[in-house]
Amino acid sequence: MSDTQLSRRRLVAGLGTAAGAVALGAGCGSSAKSKTTTTTPAPGAQFPHPATPDAALDLLRAGNQRYRNSQVELRDFSPVTEQAAKAQKPFAAIITCADSRISPTLLFDIAAGNLFVSRVAGNTIDEGMLGSTEYAVAKLGVKVVVVMGHSDCGAVKAAIGVADGSAHFPADHYGSIGAVVDRVVPVVNGLPAGQRTLERATTANASAQAKKLAAKEPVIAPAVAAGKLRVVSTVYDIASGQIPL
Repeated sequence: MSDTQLSRRRLVAGLGTAAGAVALGAGCGSSAKSKTTTTTPAPGAQFPHPATPDAALDLLRAGNQRYRNSQVELRDFSPVTEQAAKAQKPFAAIITCADSRISPTLLFDIAAGNLFVSRVAGNTIDEGMLGSTEYAVAKLGVKVVVVMGHSDCGAVKAAIGVADGSAHFPADHYGSIGAVVDRVVPVVNGLPAGQRTLERATTANASAQAKKLAAKEPVIAPAVAAGKLRVVSTVYDIASGQIPL
């Protein structure tokens, strides 16, 4: 490797580490967590390949705990050393919102190539989301699917407004925004009128979408029944960085 390549690699790695530290400080929202430390991943940690759904969930839990503690593992995302250039081997599929504050690889402190991420506002299961997840299960062999809502979700806020009659999204003014929001509205309508808070609706929506997905034939439901796959729901709390699993 030439001196130029080595210098470039050090620069890219250094910039990546610095950017990660800044993002972590902002994401954790606490001065006590502003100092970020990094450790070198153990051999095999780049692509851990857990054998079971429970083992996959354990990896996600551990990664989120490192993120919350500002003790992320040092990762090199430069193209010089990218091991996943020709193939991917994700162990988990993440279905989450399009919100710009969500970065699953960062939140779970996992290297690129381990998470198959599908995103849409409101983290709902439409045909595109279903097909993408079926591909992750049938062809890529993921062990767990996480349907992840998040605090302060704009799509859920909008759905609450539609449900109580205070918000409207006519197509001639809002295009397809109303169609996206409408996928969340039935979940909100299923809650008692006095319990339609943002927190309750967000949790209920993530749970409803996970149940809907887990029942889908012919790919997801059989894998769940055979114990090869778990489909779970959670809500990411932006202020604390916590993702309960």
